[in-house]
Amino acid sequence: MARPTDVAHNPRENTLTISWPDGVASTYPVAYLRSWCPCAGCQGHSTRVAYLTAPATTTIDGLWEVGAYALGVRFGDGHDDGIYTWSWLRRIAFESPPVGPKHGAFEAGVYVEPAAEPAES
Repeated sequence: MARPTDVAHNPRENTLTISWPDGVASTYPVAYLRSWCPCAGCQGHSTRVAYLTAPATTTIDGLWEVGAYALGVRFGDGHDDGIYTWSWLRRIAFESPPVGPKHGAFEAGVYVEPAAEPAES
């Protein structure tokens, strides 16, 4: 995965925008990023990575590059264990298939929509 051309945090909008070499700009609400934290503390040690809803008020306190392959994020709740690889960030981007926000899980790298809630009778 190619490195982005720009990473911009907008505290006022509470978003992070990543510009990719192919011209796509992906904007992530900060709570969405925290919800997709890939660390073992959040996800365990399996091939499944699930969306874990974070509060809408989640903020970013710090950003740093990890080698040439990832972004480190320190969230306002102090959590900073997730290493957000460029390929992971591209995979969870709204522009990536399936288009739109993803709230399910990736199982062995394949996206699975969340199970539908049973209808009330």
